[in-house]
Amino acid sequence: MANAGGSAPRGALPQPTSQQDYYKSLMPSQLLAERGEEIVVINPGSANVRIGLASAKAPVSVPHCIAHQLRINGNEQDAAELPKKGAVGEGWFGTSSLTASRVDEREDTLELVVSQLKIRSFFSEKAGAGNSDNCELLPKERDTGFEWTNVEDTVSGERSTPRFQKPSTSNARADDADDDFSKQKLDRPKTYRKYICGDEALKIPASQPFTLSRPMCRGRLNISNKYSMQQVCDDIYRIWDYILTEKCQIGSKLRPRFSAVLVVPDTLDNREVKELLSVVLRDLHFHSAVVIQECIAATFGNGFSSGCIVNMGAQVISGMCVEEGVAISSTRFLLPYGGDDITRCLLWVQQRKKTWPLADTDPLRDPLDFQTLEKLKETHCLLLEGEQHTTVDIKCRMAGEPTRVYTVVLSSVNVPPMGLFYPSLLPLEQFSPLPRPWYHIDYEDTTEDSFSEAGRRLETNEAGAANGSVNGNSINNDSDPYDFEDKEKKDMEEVSSGLAQAIVKSILSLGRVDIQKKLFASIQLVGGVGLTKGLVDAVEDR
Repeated sequence: MANAGGSAPRGALPQPTSQQDYYKSLMPSQLLAERGEEIVVINPGSANVRIGLASAKAPVSVPHCIAHQLRINGNEQDAAELPKKGAVGEGWFGTSSLTASRVDEREDTLELVVSQLKIRSFFSEKAGAGNSDNCELLPKERDTGFEWTNVEDTVSGERSTPRFQKPSTSNARADDADDDFSKQKLDRPKTYRKYICGDEALKIPASQPFTLSRPMCRGRLNISNKYSMQQVCDDIYRIWDYILTEKCQIGSKLRPRFSAVLVVPDTLDNREVKELLSVVLRDLHFHSAVVIQECIAATFGNGFSSGCIVNMGAQVISGMCVEEGVAISSTRFLLPYGGDDITRCLLWVQQRKKTWPLADTDPLRDPLDFQTLEKLKETHCLLLEGEQHTTVDIKCRMAGEPTRVYTVVLSSVNVPPMGLFYPSLLPLEQFSPLPRPWYHIDYEDTTEDSFSEAGRRLETNEAGAANGSVNGNSINNDSDPYDFEDKEKKDMEEVSSGLAQAIVKSILSLGRVDIQKKLFASIQLVGGVGLTKGLVDAVEDR
C-alpha cells in the first residue's frame, strides 16, 4: 500500500535530499572511487613536498626548494658571491664550531654507542681506505642519469630575437640574413630563468648566479630577517604550482574543478596552517580545501583509530598520541633533528675513520654533496650490532669537468642512526635551529582556544588552589595564556632525552593505564627515517 504522504515506507533508509547529504552517506572507499579524480592531496615537509591525486597509488615527491636568480650589479660577476664548487649553495645554516665541553660530550657518547653496538675495531689506529688520489675519471657520455640544469631562459630569448625572412630569389641575401642572425644571437646577453624549482634547483652549476631557498625548515615556515613571511608564501606557491602543472598536469585553468586535502605537519601552528590554506585557495585557485593533521592521516591510513604516531622526517621528529581519531595535544613532542642530521653524522664518522676521500665535502652548502651522502645513508645505514662495513662508489661532479669516481669502504654504518637515541652524537649545532615564532598574536583567532586551555587548567588546579600550590608548584597568578614561547620551550625539552624516552614520556602523560597499554601496543613510525633497517627492533628494545 502506498504511503499517502509520499514519504518513505517505515523501516526504509532515508534517501539523500542533496548532493552534500549524498556524499555524507557514502563509505570512504565509495567516496574515493567517485571523487578521487577530483581531489588533490598536498603534504608539505621540510625537505620534500608530496602532491598527487587521491586516486593515485603514490604521490609525486619533489624537493621542497627553489633557486632564485641573484641580482648582481655590473657586467662582471663577483666570484665571492657564488659558491666555490658543486651546485648552488645554501646560506641558511650556521657554522658555529663545537665548544670543548661539546666535543667531550660527543666523544663520550660515541664510546657509549660503540660499546652498545659491540664494534671492537672502531677505535683502532689503523687508517681507512680513503685516498683522494685513487679515483677513476668518468667521461660525460658514460655518466648517465645526471644532467646539469639549463638556467637560461630559452623561451624569452627566442621571443626577443627577430626572425629574418629568407628571400628565395637570392642565395647571397639568404646567407647575409643567416650571418646577421648568428651574430645577433651571439651578441645578445644571456637571460636567466627567474626561479627554478624542485630537483632542477639542486643541479645548478656553481658558476651560475642562483641561490637556493627552502620555505620550510625544521617543520616550520622558514621565517627570518632574511626571509619574510610573504617571500616564504610566494616560494611555496611557485613550488606547488610547478608540481601541479609540470608533474601532475593540473594547470591553473583546471584547478577550480578540484578540491584539495592539505595534510599539515604536527609541528605547524594554526597561523602557519592559515597561511598554507590561503596559498591553496587564493593563489592556486582550488575550489575548496580541507585540513588534516599528519598524525590523524597516518592513523587512519594504517587502518587504526588509536596509536602513538611518530613522524620521523628529514629535519624534525614529531610525535602525538591519537585516541579514537582525536589527537591529544598534551602528548605532543618535538625533537629538532631528523634524517638530515644522520646524513651529516655519517660523514663525520667516515672522516673520523679516515675512509672519506674528499676533504672539501660540504653537505651544508653543496646540495650535490648532501645528495650523495643521503643516498649512501638510505642504502647502507642500519641499526644492527657488530662490524658493519660496505664498499661503495662515490661520484664527485663539477660542471665542465669529468666525473670522478672513488671506490671506498664505508665503516661503522650502524653508528649514525644511533643518534636518534643519543642526540649528542649528531652535529646539531651546525644546522639551523627550529625557527622561532614570527607572528604577532591574532587575538580573534586565539582567544577561544587560549581561554579554553586556561579554563581546563583552572579546573585541574581547583583542588590545589586552596593551599596555593598545584602538584608541588606554586601558582603564578601572572601567567599569560598567550605565552607561546614557553610552550615551544616545553616542546623542545625532549631534545636531550632521545627518541625512546620522548615516546615513553608522551604515552605516560595520559593518566589511564588501559589507554597507556593500548598506545604502547600501537606505536607507529612513519616518515623516511622510519624505513631504517633495524629501527623498529631498536625502539621496541628501549
